[in-house]
Amino acid sequence: MPSTIEHTIEPVFDKRSRVLVLGSIPSPKSREQGFFYGHPQNRFWRALAAVFDEPVPRTVEDKKDLLLRRGIALWDVAASCEIEGASDASIRNVVPNNLKLILETADIQAVFCTGAKAGQLYARLCEKDLGMPAATLPSTSPANAKTTLPQLVQAYRNALSPYTASSENAPVLDVADVVRLEREIAKRGTPLALLMERAGCFLAHRAQRMAEKQISIEENALLNENDQIMDNARPEDRPRFIVLCGNGNNGGDGWVAARDLAENGQHVTVVCNVMPNEISAQPARDAAQAAKRVLETLPHALILATPTQEQLHEALSQADVCIDALLGTGFEGSHVRPPFDAWIAAANEQRARGMLTIAADVPSGLSAQTGKAATPCVKADETVTMIVSKPGLETPFAFAFCGTVSVAPLAYIDPILDEKKESALAKPRAASTNDRTLDENDEKAAASSKRTAHAEAKRPTGRNNEFLRAEAEDDDGYDPYSDRRPEPEPLFQRDPWS
Repeated sequence: MPSTIEHTIEPVFDKRSRVLVLGSIPSPKSREQGFFYGHPQNRFWRALAAVFDEPVPRTVEDKKDLLLRRGIALWDVAASCEIEGASDASIRNVVPNNLKLILETADIQAVFCTGAKAGQLYARLCEKDLGMPAATLPSTSPANAKTTLPQLVQAYRNALSPYTASSENAPVLDVADVVRLEREIAKRGTPLALLMERAGCFLAHRAQRMAEKQISIEENALLNENDQIMDNARPEDRPRFIVLCGNGNNGGDGWVAARDLAENGQHVTVVCNVMPNEISAQPARDAAQAAKRVLETLPHALILATPTQEQLHEALSQADVCIDALLGTGFEGSHVRPPFDAWIAAANEQRARGMLTIAADVPSGLSAQTGKAATPCVKADETVTMIVSKPGLETPFAFAFCGTVSVAPLAYIDPILDEKKESALAKPRAASTNDRTLDENDEKAAASSKRTAHAEAKRPTGRNNEFLRAEAEDDDGYDPYSDRRPEPEPLFQRDPWS
């Protein structure tokens, strides 16, 4: 028996949206949750996350954030209709939504409908009025079982990629400005605890992708219906992860990553110098305590506190991937203090033997502001830096420590940055010390960048350099300024530039 449904979920969009994605009408599960594609078996969010190589968003806030960051407006064609259950085929007596509301606000360049019914309704009820045709994408509903998740991902990637925003163009901000940016993000409703949760999940996501590459599994074979890697592998054959957690908020990211990996069935060992209840920094303390409670219930997870050198070497020797979450962007200095100096040296030693390393925000021992490397400094295959990149990661010397640098877009920051720019343009020259903006600090960053470029042009040598040259430390014959063919030792067999 059909029932009349009124659409009550608000559309997601803003002036930066460039593509409009439309369904037909929210399913009963979506109406129950109060957001789009809410059925647990619907693959819309898994497909979208795979398109942008991000963790699958879990909360409504995470889903909205992903859409806005990527310039995607989301709504449905029908404002009301008669329907039997969740059957699109039974839809009739449709009253369309006022889609002009979105097109009058945003510069929409393309419209896509998720499923044949949505496409038919749009063509019949909306296309003539809006003057824009819509392309129909495969339905992500579990009822469309003939279309696999890899096929959905490919279809949505081909459709959305030309129009959606990329994190590759994210700005580079000074460390102090990133701290201010995080506070502004928190003021606008995304607390620091949620940023840490997203950071840890992004680390876990990238670590799993790294493990997949290490064991030479083709990408398409990894995208199964549960979006988990190696679902068909026996537990003992799964990759092993080790997470080195510091005592601050960088360590908090590591605890969250370890919990997320373990919840996905991965073998995880957490190595820490203090237990969660001894951590003073927030939100790291709460995140670590929550992670510890989960890890202690799982047979494939282990917490190794204040290990001996023998215990640490044993744990590292069994790991396929190491997550470095020891020291964050606040680190400055020429030497790393115990016990983390020995931990870093042991991790680098194991990396030379084949373990892969991923750094949280910045490799431990590297200054995120200047790019100067302390002794010792983690040598990572990949660095996942949070929200935006930092100047130290962009120096020509940093690649030997950072490997590939990717930005984890933890929050929708474009409105904040745009407001700061507009505010700076509108203000007279005189500004109080307490009224500094990100843009004023960007000028400092530019000046710092010029000084760095000048120093780079001089290319000083010797032990008193401002930057520790990787090739001087490792003596591996790899010179980024030379055209000669490098002949790296085992440490550089996975050269980041290859």
